[in-house]
Amino acid sequence: MFRRKKKKNAAVNGVLPELPSSTLAPDSGAPPPTVVGAHHETKTPLTDAFKDTVNKAADRARSELISEGKIKPMVFFEHADGSMKTVYFFVKDGYKKEALIRRIREKVSAENISTVVILTEIDDKHGVVLSGVTIGMRGSACINYGFDKTTKTIDSWKMTWLNQFVQNALLDGIFDKTG
Repeated sequence: MFRRKKKKNAAVNGVLPELPSSTLAPDSGAPPPTVVGAHHETKTPLTDAFKDTVNKAADRARSELISEGKIKPMVFFEHADGSMKTVYFFVKDGYKKEALIRRIREKVSAENISTVVILTEIDDKHGVVLSGVTIGMRGSACINYGFDKTTKTIDSWKMTWLNQFVQNALLDGIFDKTG
C-alpha cells in the first residue's frame, strides 16, 4: 500500500506564506492575512454550533491577549457537552511536530472530542488564524487586532470568516474514519 508524503505545515515551521485575498468573505473589508496555504474544497455551510465553538476559541484568545499581552499558538478541544480545554503548543522541529499530531489524535479519540480548533499567529502585531474541524466540517477565520501593551487594552478586534479552509498539518485526518 502506498502512502502520500505529507506537506510540512508552514505555520508550525515558522514560515507563513501569503493567503490569496479571494479567501476573505465577500463582505470583509479587512486586508488579506498572511497564513498557511489554503486548501481548495467544496464549500460546506458552517453550522451555528461549529461557529459558536470557533467564537468561544476566539474569546479565549482575546482573554489570553489581555492577560499575557500576546497570543500564543493554542489547540482548543471541545467535548460533546460543550466544555472546552485549551492547550498551548510550541513546535521546534519535525519530531516534536509529529509527536504533537499523534497526541492530538490520541486525545480526540480517548476523550470523545467533538471539535478541534487550532490557533496560529500571522505575526506578533496583526492577527491570528483559527482553523477548526469536526466530523464532516472544517472552517477557518482570521482575527485582526490591535493591542496597546502599556495599558493592556485591545484597540481593535475583528473576526472574519474565510471562504476557504486554511490547511494545518495538526488537523489533518483527525476525524477521518480511515485515519
